Amino acid sequence: MTRKLTPAAPPSNDAAKAFDDLRSEISLQRAAIEGLTSAKEKLPDYSPTLRDMKARLDQIDQHIASINEKPAMRLTPLSLAAESHQASMAYGAEDRKSVGKARDALSESLGRVEGMIKQRRSNDEQDWWVTWAATGGVLFGAFMALIGVATWS
Repeated sequence: MTRKLTPAAPPSNDAAKAFDDLRSEISLQRAAIEGLTSAKEKLPDYSPTLRDMKARLDQIDQHIASINEKPAMRLTPLSLAAESHQASMAYGAEDRKSVGKARDALSESLGRVEGMIKQRRSNDEQDWWVTWAATGGVLFGAFMALIGVATWS
């Protein structure tokens, strides 16, 4: 609806013609303004929709603010890496301590088992020696009896 004004031919001194041109331009502007006003009156009222959108955006802002207040959101990759390293060192020390305790307990248990095995071997060896000593004693006694019988006869 806008009309581009082009420079007209050199101005004439005719005042009536100038007023006619002015009148036509003003009527054109008036028609344009009336068209804009009527178009504005035909626009729907977006106020309820905009209020609803504002309320939703406020809720989103509150939610984002609550997320930003969380301690994890304050962590930087560098601080996260440092904390992770410290935690792994602490847990590694605990693991080494636990493994050391388990190794000592296992060593102690194996020592007890070895002691039991040695004691059992010792008992078996002692039984073996007692058996052979008794057998030797019986044989020696029988031999001495034979000698005694042979000498008395």
